Amino acid sequence: MRSTAHLFNTALARLGGEQLSVNISPLEQDSLGQLCLNLFPHVLDMTLAVYAWAFATRRVALAAPVLEAVSINPEYPHAFELPADCVKPLRLEGYAGVNRAPPYVIEGRSIRCALPHAVFVYVSRVTDPAMWPPFFADALAWALAGELAAAKNNDPQKQQWCYQNHRYAVADAVALEQRDQNPRRKRSEWTAARLGEGDY
Repeated sequence: MRSTAHLFNTALARLGGEQLSVNISPLEQDSLGQLCLNLFPHVLDMTLAVYAWAFATRRVALAAPVLEAVSINPEYPHAFELPADCVKPLRLEGYAGVNRAPPYVIEGRSIRCALPHAVFVYVSRVTDPAMWPPFFADALAWALAGELAAAKNNDPQKQQWCYQNHRYAVADAVALEQRDQNPRRKRSEWTAARLGEGDY
C-alpha cells in the first residue's frame, strides 16, 4: 500500500463511492478525508490486534520500573510501563539465561511480573503503509469500508457485508503469513521414493 490515501480510496471504492485526491495531505481540508482519518486509528488497531503479525512484532527489554506509585502485588512485585505503541501483548521471554517464559499480568498501562528484567514481545502499532503486507492492507481496507458504510452511508447491511469480507481477508493474510513463516521442508530422496514426490 503506497499511502493512507490509497487505503482510503480502496475502502471507498468497495462502497461504490467517490474517491479522494491522493495529492491531499494530510487530508484535513477534505471532509470525507477527515472522516477516513478519524476512523483509521480504530480499524488499524482492530486489525493489528487479531493476530501476532510478524511485520508488527517487536521485542523490548524491560529493565526500568514504572516510576509512579503502583499497588503492591507480592506475586508480581516488578512493574514496567507498557510500550506506547503496544496494540496486543504476546508474551514475556526469559532474561539472562531464564528460558522459561515468565508469567505476567497487565494492569492498566503497566506490565507486572516476578522478574526484575525480562523481554516483552508485543504487536506494535505500525502506521507506515509501506510496512503492511498486501493481504494485511486488503483486510484493513475492508475494515475501513465497514466503518464508512455505517458512518457515511448509514447502511448496516453493507457494513455487515464489508466485515464479512474483512474476516475472510484476515484469514487469508494469516494463512499466507503462517506459510511464509513455516515453509514446508522438502522430502529426502528416500522419503520421496517411499511416499511419492512433493513437500510435507
